[in-house]
Amino acid sequence: MSGARRGACVAFAAWTALAAPACSAPSPDARFVATPPDRATFPPVAEELVHRCGTLDCHGSSSRNLRIYGSTGLRLDPGDRPSATQASTPAEIDRDFDGIVGLEPEILSEVIASGGAAPERLTLVRKARGGEEHKGGAPFTAGDDQDKCLTSWLAGHADADACARALALPIP
Repeated sequence: MSGARRGACVAFAAWTALAAPACSAPSPDARFVATPPDRATFPPVAEELVHRCGTLDCHGSSSRNLRIYGSTGLRLDPGDRPSATQASTPAEIDRDFDGIVGLEPEILSEVIASGGAAPERLTLVRKARGGEEHKGGAPFTAGDDQDKCLTSWLAGHADADACARALALPIP
């Protein structure tokens, strides 16, 4: 075998050895374990999302990929009707929590691990702030009470006062 050919074979073997791990599939036993925000502090955030985003013509519609269940929109129990005086049920809040944390669990876990830094990594935050196309426009402005309600929860300390103030805002 000539020296040039031997060199090409060695180079190919080295490239193959280095490239093979990059092309391998994850282990069938590999699992991603999400780190969601605190479920116990979610109810005021859920109520604010129901108020702002859960109307029947927005995410309170069964035709949306992100559904928000609650008192004034889509109800989990078909026997319940939208009502401004009836609270969202614990089951609806659970379903909303599961829907939010299931959207982008890997990115959500990164946001949680960073103490809520750069929450706009999440599509939910980008769409709410108008940073990404959203049929509902930009219902939140970075730093307003609606935004603080959601992003403080992502940072690990839900601002219940901001959530309460956001609930008092009229729906445009």
